[in-house]
Amino acid sequence: MAAFNERGLYDKDARYLFSGKDASIFDSDGELLTTVEAWQGQVNFTNATYQPLGSPIQQEFMTGYAVTLTITQCIVEDDQFIQDVFDFFKNGRHAPMWTFSSVLHGYDGSESRYIFRDCVPTGQLDLHNITVGDIVKRAWNLHVNQPPDLQKVLTLPD
Repeated sequence: MAAFNERGLYDKDARYLFSGKDASIFDSDGELLTTVEAWQGQVNFTNATYQPLGSPIQQEFMTGYAVTLTITQCIVEDDQFIQDVFDFFKNGRHAPMWTFSSVLHGYDGSESRYIFRDCVPTGQLDLHNITVGDIVKRAWNLHVNQPPDLQKVLTLPD
């Protein structure tokens, strides 16, 4: 029986797939955030619907987008991020704002590097999230106030 996806057999090699061990995330000073267990950058597009008179098809056009960054951090110490939040609680001015760089390391020395600038807390933030027998973690939900920047692109080894 022939394969329907002939390209899958020859073009790409499963040895070059990535997992979380191939990634890292850094703060704006270039410090590796070693306590971050997981992160996810997402974009949400907002569209408006348009249906011309006499046409049965609805069309959409983009009216805007929002970028979010979600981070799960294992607690080892009270780092600068949570200190910035508590400083804001005390003075009530200048909500915390951070920049992050996420990197996926390729097998040929290439890397995919995204920059997320002007990230501010949004929604819920875990101050403490403690369960007996589990690692203490803190979930961060951040809104990215600048368009993300793709600084480097992965390549496939020859």
